[in-house]
Amino acid sequence: MIPFMNLFGTLPWRLIVACALASVLFVGGCQYGENRITTKWYAEKAATAEVVTKQAEHVAAVTVQQSTINQEISNEFKKTKAVLTSDRQHLFARVPERVRVDIQSSVSAMPIVPVIAVGVDATTSDAIPAANQPTNSNACQKLAVDAAQTTLMVVGFQKWYREQANTIDSTSLLNGTF
Repeated sequence: MIPFMNLFGTLPWRLIVACALASVLFVGGCQYGENRITTKWYAEKAATAEVVTKQAEHVAAVTVQQSTINQEISNEFKKTKAVLTSDRQHLFARVPERVRVDIQSSVSAMPIVPVIAVGVDATTSDAIPAANQPTNSNACQKLAVDAAQTTLMVVGFQKWYREQANTIDSTSLLNGTF
C-alpha cells in the first residue's frame, strides 16, 4: 500500500483540482445555456400558438362576415328583382299591343320588334318642293311612324345589351373570373 500512497503524493493536485473545477464550470454552463434556450423555445412556441389561434379566429370572423354580406346582397338582389318584375308586369299590362316587345325564353336572345320599319320613301338628295305643291301630311305621318319604330328598336337593343352586360358581370363574379 505504501507504493500506492507514494503515487498520490507525486500527482500534481493543483492541476487535477483546476481540471475538475473547469469541468464543473463547463457542465454547469452547458446546463444553464440549455435551460435558457429551452425557455426561449417554449416562449416562442407559445407565442406562435397564440398568433395561429388569433389568425384562425380572424379567418372565422371574416368568413362569417363574408357569408353575411353575400346573404344580404342575395336578399337585396331578390327583393329588387321582385320589385322590378312586379313593376314590369304592371307597366306591361298598360302598354299597347303594337308597342310591346316580345321577350324570348333565352336571356341572350335579341328582342323581337313585331313590325319592321320599311324605311322612308326614296327622294333625291337635294329635293326642293315646288311652291305650288301642297305639303304632304301623309309623308310626315309615315316619317313619324318610322322614327317611332326605329326608336323602339334602339330601346329594345339597349335593354338587351344591358341585360347581357349584367348577366356577364354576375356570372363572372359567381365564377370568380374577371
